[in-house]
Amino acid sequence: MTVVIVGAGIGGLTLALSLHQVGIAAHIYESVEALEPLGVGINLLPHAVRELTELGLADELAATAIPTSTLTYVSKRGQTIWSEPRGRNAGYNWPQFSIHRGELQMILYRAVLKRLGSIRPARAYARVSSIDAVGLRAAMRRVRS
Repeated sequence: MTVVIVGAGIGGLTLALSLHQVGIAAHIYESVEALEPLGVGINLLPHAVRELTELGLADELAATAIPTSTLTYVSKRGQTIWSEPRGRNAGYNWPQFSIHRGELQMILYRAVLKRLGSIRPARAYARVSSIDAVGLRAAMRRVRS
Protein backbone atom coordinates (compact mmCIF):
# COMPACT_ATOMS: atom_id res chain seq x y z
CA MET A 1 0.00 0.00 0.00
CA THR A 2 1.15 3.53 -0.77
CA VAL A 3 -0.40 6.53 0.97
CA VAL A 4 -0.83 9.72 -1.02
CA ILE A 5 -0.27 12.91 0.97
CA VAL A 6 -1.35 16.17 -0.62
CA GLY A 7 0.62 19.05 0.85
CA ALA A 8 4.14 19.34 2.26
CA GLY A 9 3.20 21.41 5.28
CA ILE A 10 4.09 20.43 8.83
CA GLY A 11 1.28 17.87 9.00
CA GLY A 12 1.97 16.24 5.64
CA LEU A 13 5.72 15.99 6.20
CA THR A 14 5.26 14.58 9.71
CA LEU A 15 2.74 12.03 8.43
CA ALA A 16 5.14 10.92 5.69
CA LEU A 17 7.97 10.43 8.20
CA SER A 18 5.69 8.52 10.59
CA LEU A 19 4.42 6.22 7.83
CA HIS A 20 7.96 5.63 6.58
CA GLN A 21 9.06 4.72 10.11
CA VAL A 22 6.48 1.91 10.30
CA GLY A 23 7.18 0.66 6.78
CA ILE A 24 4.29 2.21 4.87
CA ALA A 25 5.21 3.89 1.59
CA ALA A 26 4.07 7.47 1.10
CA HIS A 27 4.20 9.94 -1.76
CA ILE A 28 3.91 13.65 -1.00
CA TYR A 29 2.49 16.02 -3.62
CA GLU A 30 3.05 19.75 -3.20
CA SER A 31 1.78 22.65 -5.29
CA VAL A 32 4.68 25.05 -4.77
CA GLU A 33 7.88 24.52 -6.74
CA ALA A 34 10.19 25.06 -3.77
CA LEU A 35 9.43 25.05 -0.07
CA GLU A 36 10.59 28.14 1.79
CA PRO A 37 10.69 28.76 5.54
CA LEU A 38 7.58 30.93 5.84
CA GLY A 39 5.52 31.75 8.90
CA VAL A 40 5.83 33.01 12.43
CA GLY A 41 6.86 31.65 15.80
CA ILE A 42 4.92 28.69 17.17
CA ASN A 43 5.14 26.57 20.31
CA LEU A 44 5.59 22.82 20.20
CA LEU A 45 4.01 21.32 23.30
CA PRO A 46 5.70 18.34 24.99
CA HIS A 47 3.42 15.75 23.39
CA ALA A 48 4.37 17.08 19.92
CA VAL A 49 8.07 17.14 20.83
CA ARG A 50 7.74 13.52 21.97
CA GLU A 51 6.42 12.52 18.53
CA LEU A 52 9.14 14.46 16.71
CA THR A 53 11.73 12.87 19.01
CA GLU A 54 10.41 9.42 18.07
CA LEU A 55 11.04 10.43 14.44
CA GLY A 56 14.69 11.10 15.28
CA LEU A 57 14.48 14.90 15.11
CA ALA A 58 15.31 15.80 18.73
CA ASP A 59 18.87 16.99 18.10
CA GLU A 60 17.95 19.23 15.19
CA LEU A 61 14.98 20.64 17.10
CA ALA A 62 17.12 21.36 20.16
CA ALA A 63 19.74 23.08 17.98
CA THR A 64 17.16 25.32 16.29
CA ALA A 65 14.37 25.94 18.81
CA ILE A 66 14.28 27.68 22.17
CA PRO A 67 13.19 25.58 25.16
CA THR A 68 10.18 27.28 26.75
CA SER A 69 10.40 27.16 30.54
CA THR A 70 7.51 29.41 31.60
CA LEU A 71 4.38 30.98 30.18
CA THR A 72 3.68 34.36 31.76
CA TYR A 73 1.00 36.96 31.13
CA VAL A 74 1.84 40.48 32.25
CA SER A 75 -0.07 43.74 32.43
CA LYS A 76 0.86 46.80 30.40
CA ARG A 77 2.84 47.89 33.46
CA GLY A 78 4.84 44.68 33.56
CA GLN A 79 3.07 43.16 36.55
CA THR A 80 2.57 39.40 36.41
CA ILE A 81 -1.07 38.47 35.93
CA TRP A 82 -0.56 34.73 35.59
CA SER A 83 2.39 32.40 35.19
CA GLU A 84 2.99 28.67 34.99
CA PRO A 85 5.93 26.39 34.17
CA ARG A 86 6.14 24.70 30.77
CA GLY A 87 7.83 21.63 29.33
CA ARG A 88 10.38 19.96 31.58
CA ASN A 89 9.89 22.68 34.20
CA ALA A 90 6.26 21.54 34.45
CA GLY A 91 7.28 17.92 34.99
CA TYR A 92 7.01 16.61 31.42
CA ASN A 93 9.59 14.18 30.07
CA TRP A 94 10.00 16.32 26.96
CA PRO A 95 10.62 20.03 26.56
CA GLN A 96 8.28 22.58 25.09
CA PHE A 97 9.96 24.44 22.23
CA SER A 98 9.39 27.83 20.66
CA ILE A 99 10.39 27.72 17.00
CA HIS A 100 9.77 29.54 13.75
CA ARG A 101 7.12 27.63 11.82
CA GLY A 102 9.22 27.73 8.66
CA GLU A 103 12.28 26.36 10.45
CA LEU A 104 10.24 23.41 11.74
CA GLN A 105 8.96 22.78 8.22
CA MET A 106 12.53 22.84 6.88
CA ILE A 107 13.69 20.35 9.54
CA LEU A 108 10.88 18.02 8.49
CA TYR A 109 11.52 18.65 4.80
CA ARG A 110 15.21 17.77 5.05
CA ALA A 111 14.31 14.57 6.92
CA VAL A 112 11.76 13.62 4.24
CA LEU A 113 14.28 14.21 1.45
CA LYS A 114 16.88 12.11 3.28
CA ARG A 115 14.53 9.23 4.13
CA LEU A 116 11.91 9.19 1.38
CA GLY A 117 13.81 10.78 -1.49
CA SER A 118 11.62 13.48 -2.96
CA ILE A 119 8.39 15.43 -3.01
CA ARG A 120 6.38 15.32 -6.20
CA PRO A 121 4.80 18.31 -7.92
CA ALA A 122 1.03 18.47 -7.36
CA ARG A 123 0.38 18.65 -11.10
CA ALA A 124 1.65 15.05 -11.31
CA TYR A 125 -1.31 14.00 -9.17
CA ALA A 126 -3.88 15.99 -11.13
CA ARG A 127 -4.79 12.96 -13.24
CA VAL A 128 -7.77 11.62 -11.29
CA SER A 129 -10.17 9.36 -13.15
CA SER A 130 -13.90 10.05 -13.05
CA ILE A 131 -14.39 6.82 -11.07
CA ASP A 132 -11.93 8.07 -8.43
CA ALA A 133 -13.70 11.44 -8.34
CA VAL A 134 -17.11 9.78 -7.85
CA GLY A 135 -15.67 7.65 -5.04
CA LEU A 136 -14.14 10.73 -3.43
CA ARG A 137 -17.45 12.61 -3.53
CA ALA A 138 -19.22 9.65 -1.92
CA ALA A 139 -16.58 9.44 0.80
CA MET A 140 -16.82 13.17 1.48
CA ARG A 141 -20.61 12.93 1.83
CA ARG A 142 -20.14 10.22 4.48
CA VAL A 143 -17.59 12.32 6.33
CA ARG A 144 -19.92 15.36 6.38
CA SER A 145 -22.92 13.40 7.67
